[in-house]
Amino acid sequence: MRGVIIGILLIIGLSITGVGYWLFVSPNVKAAKQLTIKIPTGSSFKDVLRILRQNHALKDELSFELVSKLKKYDRHVLPGNYVLRSNMNNRQIVNLLKFGWQTPVKLVIYNMRTKEDFAGLVGRTLELDSVTLLEKFNDQTFCENYGLDTNTILSRFIVDNYEFYWNTSLEKFVTKMEEGYNAFWNEERKGQANALNMTLAQITTLASIVEKEVIFDKEMPTVAGVYLNRIRIGMPLQADPTLVFALRDFDTRRVTQYHKDFNSPYNTYMYAGLPPGPICMPRKKSIDAVLNAQWHQYLYFCANPDMSGYSIFSKTYDDQMKVAAQYRKKLNQMNIH
Repeated sequence: MRGVIIGILLIIGLSITGVGYWLFVSPNVKAAKQLTIKIPTGSSFKDVLRILRQNHALKDELSFELVSKLKKYDRHVLPGNYVLRSNMNNRQIVNLLKFGWQTPVKLVIYNMRTKEDFAGLVGRTLELDSVTLLEKFNDQTFCENYGLDTNTILSRFIVDNYEFYWNTSLEKFVTKMEEGYNAFWNEERKGQANALNMTLAQITTLASIVEKEVIFDKEMPTVAGVYLNRIRIGMPLQADPTLVFALRDFDTRRVTQYHKDFNSPYNTYMYAGLPPGPICMPRKKSIDAVLNAQWHQYLYFCANPDMSGYSIFSKTYDDQMKVAAQYRKKLNQMNIH
């Protein structure tokens, strides 16, 4: 009799141990290494189960659901970007989700041309709605909070790599971007801008043109010097990239008279001075190239006809026309129209 009792207890114990292992110890992530899931703001526990199912995340959904209810995760779901590792058991998965231990995402801001491009990038990277963000960029009242307008608002965002929680709110997004802006525009750079008698937004606008004019970064201070010389004497900038921006003809291989005849405040052949705002989001080094522009007497530059990507700089219009004629001839030979 005693042996029977011991046998029964052993069976019960093994059963309990087996259930415990199934619930709390056994790895329950399907991925070979790791898997990222995103839980949107306002999600319910049913939504979490659906997201896990759609991502083929779990080996056993029932055990996860039981542990979630035991730990009361089903009552309080937190949004975020979560990384599940292959060796995680239910207890670890539930703790990760229950306590909101999410992994930040990287927002890599590169050379975006338009507000639409930038809003789209943010919307693809964060939970923020790109349409809502674009509405802010086009809201004059929002822009005026930063001393800007709807044309210059992108100058408030510094090209860099940022880390955010995926479900960052619009307010926190703007705050963090402001921190990046203030860190870049330190007192030294502000002093350099003042010395040029330009606002920070104007510096950024000119930097965006320089960014699009050069292929090799080492030419940027020289090109910036050309434009500053033109601004000082009231000469139109005559910057081809502004024509491309005006028409949104970003795939063009050659600027023609068609571009020059297009009436737009961004046509720097028609209108002297800087365009209304930046034509792209320039890199930090492009802004610094303007702040540290090379002082010289050049008023002109043209792509080198050897097609090396470098520029030839000239002091006179006649010298510029000679180089430009050679360059146009080369483009025609290459059938670039």
